[in-house]
Amino acid sequence: MALDSGSNPQLKYSPQPALDRIAQMDVFDTDCAGHQVLEHIANKWTILIVYALTQGKKRYSDLKQQIKGVSPKMLIQNLRNLERCGVVARSVYPTVPPRVEYSLTPLGESLVEPLAILGEWAYKHLQDIKYAIDRYDNSSESCDYWQPK
Repeated sequence: MALDSGSNPQLKYSPQPALDRIAQMDVFDTDCAGHQVLEHIANKWTILIVYALTQGKKRYSDLKQQIKGVSPKMLIQNLRNLERCGVVARSVYPTVPPRVEYSLTPLGESLVEPLAILGEWAYKHLQDIKYAIDRYDNSSESCDYWQPK
């Protein structure tokens, strides 16, 4: 990808093709199918569940242990949503008690690469984000900006 010589020399790609693709989508309209799909797959817990399932089949308790901070309700809600969307498969084995395992479907596996890119971006920019948050939080203007006038 070409280096962008514009205002941000840290970019290792030209943002224009991405902007063109986004402009062709109607994702800001809640009636848009793309918008509705993003509602199902674009949240913190969904991303972490997909990341965990890239390692193979997992039981609920394994996911709960691996994904720190997720409540039981949020985990089961997101697993059901991902199963409903065809991203996750739920397998129930006839044992006593029943054993349930979750795995990625082929559709879910197709989501791994874009989410890996997002995760890599997050790790690459950890310090940039931390610096920006600190700067914002310590700015005298940041407190006044959101106050009603």
